[in-house]
Amino acid sequence: MKNRILTTTFLAIFIIACGHVDKSTPTLKTGWYYVSEQETKFKKELDKSSEFYFINQDIIIPVEQFEEIEIIDNYNDTQYPALIIRFNRQGKENWSAATEKAVGSRLALIINDKLVSVAKVNMQITAGFSSLSRIEYSKQDMHEFIEQIENDQNFNGQIIYNQELTDDAIYLPEPKTDGTFSVEKALTNRRSHRQFLDKEISAENLSQILWAAYGITLPNEDYPFLRGGFRTAPSAGGLYPLEIYVAIGKVKGIESGVYKFFSNGHKLVKVDNEDIRKELCEASLGQKMVEEAPASIIYTAIFSRMTKKYGQRGQERYVCMDLGHSAENVYLQVETLGLGTCAIGAFIDEKITKVLRLPKDEEPLYIMPIGYYYTQSEF
Repeated sequence: MKNRILTTTFLAIFIIACGHVDKSTPTLKTGWYYVSEQETKFKKELDKSSEFYFINQDIIIPVEQFEEIEIIDNYNDTQYPALIIRFNRQGKENWSAATEKAVGSRLALIINDKLVSVAKVNMQITAGFSSLSRIEYSKQDMHEFIEQIENDQNFNGQIIYNQELTDDAIYLPEPKTDGTFSVEKALTNRRSHRQFLDKEISAENLSQILWAAYGITLPNEDYPFLRGGFRTAPSAGGLYPLEIYVAIGKVKGIESGVYKFFSNGHKLVKVDNEDIRKELCEASLGQKMVEEAPASIIYTAIFSRMTKKYGQRGQERYVCMDLGHSAENVYLQVETLGLGTCAIGAFIDEKITKVLRLPKDEEPLYIMPIGYYYTQSEF
């Protein structure tokens, strides 16, 4: 009798458990789906609305076929941002076929099991991309969608970042072109320093270092490719393929954030308001000097500036040579200012690209943290 009661109790628990599983809400993978005219178990509420739709469980374009993701401001002059999803070859074929089949009905975009868009299809679309743009979604929402897609283990595409340069420029203090610290002394003292004091540096020192890196020494507006003139560092063909960013944490008189340095005008333009030193450190394989230094210079390259003239040799050799010229200038200049640095090439490119939101045509090359360093007697 006791065994019968236990068996009955177990079966009851089992049935209840199974019933709970059957009644649970099923999930949908990220991708595009048909909206069904008939009731299905995939009933979804459109995010940030009170509308409900039934989704056909057969996915049309899975996240595996997302080739590029990009956020565009003021999409089609709507004043709203849009998430552009470009498909790979298979995705393009599926999208063309799906939109032809769905003319007069709707398609649904699911991201991380959330219904984010329901699009009415009026005609077949052969262009290999789709867009998500709704008045309810801010740019922050779009960045969150990108992060969710990027974290999907089946996503193998590329995120394209478009920098938002502000209109307000910070014109840096005038750099000095003469000093009392000899080149010979700077060469003798030059070392790589990997530990920095928690001490801010001055805007004057940052200005001087950036000038040494890529400052204009002979203005020239006759040749547009010079972008302002000849610089402190030599460049093959005068093409200057490098771009310079500064991740600022503690620079007197300049707010924390990410800035892009423009040689022409000797100015900084803000790219991001956040102090990214911790994220930059993580992307640099946990090298603490990146997080500890009050500022870091980050070099990127636009290889096409070189390859247009010199082909593959320009990318494989000349860009790296240009980087070496400029980085050594930084090494020598910081010595004259009582500061230190260390050139870092060990980092995860994709993470640096994400942290800086680099444009598609730029690739990261070097990180150089700048700051006051520990002397031997201070260890």
